[in-house]
Amino acid sequence: MKIFGMDLWRIILCIILIAIVIKRADIVAFFAKLKFNKRDNEGALKIFRIADKVGNLSVENKELYGYVLLRCGFVEEANVQLRGILPLTARGSAKRNQLKNLIALTLWKSGSLDEAIEELEEVVESGYKNTQIYQNLGILYNLSGNHDKARRFNEEAYDYNKDDNIITDNLADCYAICGEYEKAAELYDELLSRDPEPHFPEAYYGCGRVLIELGRYDEGIKLIEKSLTKPFSFLSIRTKEEVEQLLEEEKKKHSSK
Repeated sequence: MKIFGMDLWRIILCIILIAIVIKRADIVAFFAKLKFNKRDNEGALKIFRIADKVGNLSVENKELYGYVLLRCGFVEEANVQLRGILPLTARGSAKRNQLKNLIALTLWKSGSLDEAIEELEEVVESGYKNTQIYQNLGILYNLSGNHDKARRFNEEAYDYNKDDNIITDNLADCYAICGEYEKAAELYDELLSRDPEPHFPEAYYGCGRVLIELGRYDEGIKLIEKSLTKPFSFLSIRTKEEVEQLLEEEKKKHSSK
């Protein structure tokens, strides 16, 4: 069969080749996403770097590339990548707000906690709230030292989605920061009864710290030790080294009594 003197199969082949050329970066990125879904962030990053050099990545893939850069500790690169696609999103759109959420994380991890909070407060003030916004701004408020604001926001977040592990952990951590250890322990009991995913050390060392404050030393130490068997990431609230130091200090404190 011929169309205007050309075989149909040649036309189809040309169309396929054009599509491959146009989408070549996203085709490479597909393999990066497979790595990412298996929690192989370093492997995903290597492939994303290749895809980025090929060029013409979609906004969605650029966003994921920026997030993978952040998870691997390349904060400045992540910030540049994410801010670069911000103008490609509609003002006030869910996509833009999600990008600002990730940008806030790059600001936090670069040491600009106040700027990170301002970034997310702008999102919240625009009327956009979801579980991820509640998770991240709750963490930042806890770190800020503003106990009243942290408490109000994390209680609101818990009302919004009490089944989310990070939101529950944020509120428990907030109560602990405020010295309300009984309340914190109740929430941690609830959280640990869910058997939180293996990539969540915060729940274990947070609960361990609270139990020690309540005089349940042996239980607390066991939970902090258990947290150290979980994988920490660049986006963990505390580093593994900080938790190891916390464990050592608690043991020294107890042995000196």
